[in-house]
Amino acid sequence: METKNYFKPVTTGQDNPLILGGTVETTTGQSLKKVYLFTSIADISTAGQIYIVSPVAGTVSKIYSVINGAIATSNSVLTPKIAGTAITNGAITVAFSGSAAGDVDSSTPTAANTITAGAAIEIETDGASSNTVEVVLTIEITLS
Repeated sequence: METKNYFKPVTTGQDNPLILGGTVETTTGQSLKKVYLFTSIADISTAGQIYIVSPVAGTVSKIYSVINGAIATSNSVLTPKIAGTAITNGAITVAFSGSAAGDVDSSTPTAANTITAGAAIEIETDGASSNTVEVVLTIEITLS
């Protein structure tokens, strides 16, 4: 079966999607086959974990964190897991030295990052830092 590429114009001021070999992209080449999940941990400095359910099957392709204040004493490590297994290269270290509200860190997982629809992603904080600071997380899932 031959895959056909096509262009469907939309009204002025909107991005025109392109279908290229079955992949939906914007005119700037950004894939539309991604879903973003958002969650937060109330206190990065208290050891514990939170869970968020993925509504889609895919691959966890990027994880971002942003803190809402300065942490102190020590770095905090956020470890993402699927079914109890740590996502390879998914951990994020939030540095305490020079930290401030709005600091963004990220990771690019490389393995153990496949998720099924309805499965939970766990984010664990080691609680090594001090100060009560919220961390907000964005998890990018590339659809399978």
